[in-house]
Amino acid sequence: MGVVKHLADYRPPLEVVEHRVAQLEDGFTRVANELLDAVMASGLSETEMCIVLAVWRKTYGFNKKMDWVSNEQLEQMVGKHHTHCSTAKNLLIGKKVFIQEGRKVGMNTNVSEWKTKVNGFCKTLAKPAKKTLAEVANRTKQKLLTTKDNNQNTERQDPPKSPQGENSLAQEVMDYFNELTGSRCAALAPFEKALSTVKSKDQCYTAEELKLVIRWAHVNWGHSFKPENLCRMTRFDGYLSDALIWADGHGSNPKACPHEEIIKLWNEKFPSKAVSLHEWNRRRPAYRDLEAVWNGKTTQGNWRELKHMGMAFELISK
Repeated sequence: MGVVKHLADYRPPLEVVEHRVAQLEDGFTRVANELLDAVMASGLSETEMCIVLAVWRKTYGFNKKMDWVSNEQLEQMVGKHHTHCSTAKNLLIGKKVFIQEGRKVGMNTNVSEWKTKVNGFCKTLAKPAKKTLAEVANRTKQKLLTTKDNNQNTERQDPPKSPQGENSLAQEVMDYFNELTGSRCAALAPFEKALSTVKSKDQCYTAEELKLVIRWAHVNWGHSFKPENLCRMTRFDGYLSDALIWADGHGSNPKACPHEEIIKLWNEKFPSKAVSLHEWNRRRPAYRDLEAVWNGKTTQGNWRELKHMGMAFELISK
């Protein structure tokens, strides 16, 4: 049995660890206290808050009021997928927290224009919840019967109902739908279903996303529509993708995606994998993927054209 002579020989080598300390001398970002207070009280989601801070860093951090910040840059800065960054950015533009000029975005310093909790657009549960809890606490006895009971000589009452109306996101979305479309819809079920549907990473669709899709459909469908049709969960993801592209007009190719011409090019290059044109529609995920590619830019910063798609197919075929 061996004897350890030198304990140091068996110790793991000590690595040099650099301890970084934030210093003002390395740079700082000036933000008005009123703006900071408004953001703290705005009720923004985690992703939206991260995007706000990222835009501050890219604008105020360089003494600018506005700048173009790509979704890829936001992804690197906040550590979230670029599609989630794009969604949050568009929602902030819709809430008028951000202002937009072409491809540039910046903070809207006119806080009174924000459509956030700080201005009362998003309802909180604090006051209604306090009122409801107080009523429950002060209630001496629940009478949960609905008809007269001869044995106890008491009358049954309806059970207490959970608070609805302004506390319900579905109610908020339905009110928005009715106001925008001039409808008198009273069915909450479609909106409740959409708000409770998980889209990715345990996150459900938000009320702001539903409102965006409602605006998009109202402008682009050109006819009246029912919430049941809008909130079809098998199609809603596609509706939302189209709505985001519509809302982010500066990020779209000015020419509509020529699906038919691109499919013809594909079929010429890959006859064994030919796609039938009558089967090519928005229900196919690849349809939206193709539009996303078309709405991208070349390495020279130009919008893609049909010839670029042909060149890409040529490279793939080799």
